[in-house]
Amino acid sequence: MDKIIVAVDLSDVATVALNHTVSFARAFKCHVRILHVEVPVPTYIGNEIVQPVIPTDNEEEMERISKDLSAMVDHLNQHGVEADFELVKGPIVESIIEKAASYNADMIILGAHNHGFLYRAFIGSVCSGVVKHSPCPVLIIPSK
Repeated sequence: MDKIIVAVDLSDVATVALNHTVSFARAFKCHVRILHVEVPVPTYIGNEIVQPVIPTDNEEEMERISKDLSAMVDHLNQHGVEADFELVKGPIVESIIEKAASYNADMIILGAHNHGFLYRAFIGSVCSGVVKHSPCPVLIIPSK
Protein backbone atom coordinates (compact mmCIF):
# COMPACT_ATOMS: atom_id res chain seq x y z
CA MET A 1 0.00 0.00 0.00
CA ASP A 2 1.50 3.30 -1.16
CA LYS A 3 -1.28 5.87 -1.49
CA ILE A 4 -4.34 6.73 0.57
CA ILE A 5 -7.06 9.25 -0.21
CA VAL A 6 -8.99 10.57 2.75
CA ALA A 7 -12.12 12.43 1.69
CA VAL A 8 -13.09 15.12 4.18
CA ASP A 9 -16.11 17.36 4.55
CA LEU A 10 -14.55 19.73 7.13
CA SER A 11 -16.85 18.48 9.92
CA ASP A 12 -15.94 16.81 13.20
CA VAL A 13 -16.20 13.47 11.37
CA ALA A 14 -13.24 14.56 9.21
CA THR A 15 -11.09 14.93 12.34
CA VAL A 16 -11.92 11.37 13.40
CA ALA A 17 -11.14 10.07 9.90
CA LEU A 18 -7.82 11.96 9.82
CA ASN A 19 -6.74 10.48 13.14
CA HIS A 20 -7.35 6.97 11.82
CA THR A 21 -5.58 7.89 8.59
CA VAL A 22 -2.45 8.76 10.57
CA SER A 23 -2.37 5.23 11.99
CA PHE A 24 -2.71 3.55 8.60
CA ALA A 25 -0.30 5.89 6.81
CA ARG A 26 2.39 5.46 9.44
CA ALA A 27 1.98 1.68 9.56
CA PHE A 28 2.23 1.29 5.79
CA LYS A 29 4.44 4.35 5.10
CA CYS A 30 1.84 5.74 2.68
CA HIS A 31 1.46 9.10 1.04
CA VAL A 32 -1.90 10.67 1.91
CA ARG A 33 -3.95 12.95 -0.28
CA ILE A 34 -6.65 14.85 1.57
CA LEU A 35 -9.56 15.43 -0.80
CA HIS A 36 -12.39 17.89 -0.33
CA VAL A 37 -15.17 18.12 -2.91
CA GLU A 38 -17.13 21.34 -3.08
CA VAL A 39 -20.51 20.96 -4.75
CA PRO A 40 -21.24 23.72 -7.29
CA VAL A 41 -24.36 25.71 -6.47
CA PRO A 42 -26.80 25.91 -9.39
CA THR A 43 -28.64 29.12 -10.12
CA TYR A 44 -32.42 28.85 -10.44
CA ILE A 45 -34.61 31.10 -12.53
CA GLY A 46 -38.24 30.05 -12.45
CA ASN A 47 -38.45 26.31 -12.92
CA GLU A 48 -35.25 25.96 -14.93
CA ILE A 49 -31.67 25.45 -13.92
CA VAL A 50 -29.47 27.77 -15.93
CA GLN A 51 -25.80 28.61 -16.01
CA PRO A 52 -25.10 31.50 -13.67
CA VAL A 53 -24.60 34.87 -15.34
CA ILE A 54 -22.35 35.92 -12.48
CA PRO A 55 -20.11 33.23 -11.03
CA THR A 56 -21.48 32.11 -7.65
CA ASP A 57 -18.09 30.93 -6.42
CA ASN A 58 -17.06 32.64 -3.24
CA GLU A 59 -13.29 33.13 -3.41
CA GLU A 60 -13.08 33.94 0.29
CA GLU A 61 -14.81 30.68 1.16
CA MET A 62 -12.49 28.72 -1.14
CA GLU A 63 -9.46 30.38 0.50
CA ARG A 64 -10.81 29.47 3.95
CA ILE A 65 -11.31 25.85 2.86
CA SER A 66 -7.78 25.75 1.39
CA LYS A 67 -6.36 27.01 4.71
CA ASP A 68 -8.31 24.34 6.61
CA LEU A 69 -7.01 21.64 4.26
CA SER A 70 -3.48 22.99 4.58
CA ALA A 71 -3.79 22.78 8.37
CA MET A 72 -4.84 19.13 7.99
CA VAL A 73 -1.76 18.48 5.88
CA ASP A 74 0.41 20.13 8.55
CA HIS A 75 -1.23 17.92 11.19
CA LEU A 76 -0.37 14.79 9.21
CA ASN A 77 3.17 16.04 8.57
CA GLN A 78 3.66 16.62 12.31
CA HIS A 79 2.78 12.97 12.85
CA GLY A 80 5.37 11.83 10.30
CA VAL A 81 2.99 11.33 7.39
CA GLU A 82 3.75 12.75 3.95
CA ALA A 83 0.58 14.43 2.68
CA ASP A 84 -0.93 16.97 0.32
CA PHE A 85 -4.45 18.13 -0.44
CA GLU A 86 -6.71 18.63 -3.39
CA LEU A 87 -9.80 20.82 -3.53
CA VAL A 88 -12.17 20.05 -6.40
CA LYS A 89 -15.64 21.08 -7.50
CA GLY A 90 -18.20 18.61 -8.70
CA PRO A 91 -20.55 15.85 -7.63
CA ILE A 92 -19.17 14.32 -4.45
CA VAL A 93 -19.24 10.57 -5.11
CA GLU A 94 -18.17 10.82 -8.75
CA SER A 95 -15.34 13.21 -7.88
CA ILE A 96 -14.00 10.95 -5.12
CA ILE A 97 -14.07 7.92 -7.46
CA GLU A 98 -12.42 9.85 -10.29
CA LYS A 99 -9.66 11.27 -8.07
CA ALA A 100 -8.98 7.88 -6.46
CA ALA A 101 -8.56 6.32 -9.90
CA SER A 102 -6.32 9.10 -11.25
CA TYR A 103 -4.21 9.09 -8.06
CA ASN A 104 -3.97 5.27 -8.19
CA ALA A 105 -5.10 5.16 -4.56
CA ASP A 106 -4.71 1.89 -2.71
CA MET A 107 -7.41 2.87 -0.22
CA ILE A 108 -10.09 5.50 0.31
CA ILE A 109 -10.90 6.56 3.87
CA LEU A 110 -14.22 8.26 4.63
CA GLY A 111 -15.89 9.45 7.79
CA ALA A 112 -19.54 8.42 8.12
CA HIS A 113 -22.33 10.64 9.36
CA ASN A 114 -25.22 9.03 11.19
CA HIS A 115 -28.09 10.26 9.06
CA GLY A 116 -31.51 8.72 9.45
CA PHE A 117 -33.44 6.50 7.07
CA LEU A 118 -35.34 9.33 5.35
CA TYR A 119 -32.15 11.26 4.63
CA ARG A 120 -30.51 8.19 3.11
CA ALA A 121 -33.67 7.32 1.15
CA PHE A 122 -34.06 10.74 -0.44
CA ILE A 123 -30.54 12.18 -0.47
CA GLY A 124 -28.41 9.05 -0.50
CA SER A 125 -25.15 8.34 1.22
CA VAL A 126 -21.70 9.36 0.07
CA CYS A 127 -20.23 6.30 1.77
CA SER A 128 -22.54 3.83 0.04
CA GLY A 129 -21.98 5.51 -3.33
CA VAL A 130 -18.21 5.38 -2.94
CA VAL A 131 -18.26 1.76 -1.76
CA LYS A 132 -20.43 0.77 -4.72
CA HIS A 133 -18.17 2.34 -7.37
CA SER A 134 -14.70 2.46 -5.81
CA PRO A 135 -11.69 1.18 -7.75
CA CYS A 136 -9.99 0.23 -4.44
CA PRO A 137 -10.85 -0.81 -0.86
CA VAL A 138 -12.80 1.72 1.21
CA LEU A 139 -12.46 2.20 4.96
CA ILE A 140 -15.44 3.89 6.58
CA ILE A 141 -14.83 5.47 9.97
CA PRO A 142 -17.97 5.89 12.10
CA SER A 143 -18.49 9.26 13.75
CA LYS A 144 -18.68 7.72 17.24
